[in-house]
Amino acid sequence: MKKKVGTHRLSPQTNPELLANMAVNKKKAIEDTGASIAGPKPWVYVLLLLLVYWGINYLDGHSGGFNAKVYAPHKNAIAVANLRVVKSPDELAYEKGQSIYSRCAACHQANGLGNKNLNYPPLAGSEWVLNESPNWVIAIVLKGLMGPIEVKGETYNNVMAAQGGGLSDEDLANVITYIRRNADWGNDPNLPLVTSDQVKSVREEIDARTSMFTVCLLYTSPSPRDS
Repeated sequence: MKKKVGTHRLSPQTNPELLANMAVNKKKAIEDTGASIAGPKPWVYVLLLLLVYWGINYLDGHSGGFNAKVYAPHKNAIAVANLRVVKSPDELAYEKGQSIYSRCAACHQANGLGNKNLNYPPLAGSEWVLNESPNWVIAIVLKGLMGPIEVKGETYNNVMAAQGGGLSDEDLANVITYIRRNADWGNDPNLPLVTSDQVKSVREEIDARTSMFTVCLLYTSPSPRDS
């Protein structure tokens, strides 16, 4: 009779080698779990910091929003914040003239259209204003005007008081420049800048006059062809 040979299952308790392998595997699993919980290695953080530092320096050297040096010769953000737009002499003259014009607006209106009912002629589109030479306008502002004048096909008959005594040559040049170049009124922004030297020249020419101009007198002095 054959003896039945049974199978014998090995267990950690009966197999020291298997027990040792299990211990090693458990330790490795614990180490791997600890590494995943701990996050990236320190060198990763170092690399990120270096990248951030490089990025800041790159933007500092290439972006006007970060670096005031791009606005040379200004060297810092405070200087840039305090920057003022540098305007041309023409722009400055126009702006100063606009401020002075407030004293003219009571009659000629802020829009330069004048007041037909009160016999105040328009400056917007006026052939007198837009003449190539500003001399007639300079003379009128310096000494005043009385009697009828035709502007854009309409006749106006009123008195404009002389303004020469209260305005310097520069003031007069600026306000006349503003009037002649006012594109909002439909006037010509490309007309030459009226200078204080031009005003001075006309002032000297008509200085002896003690009365206002009339249209007829304007045709004789000063000549609109003079510049």
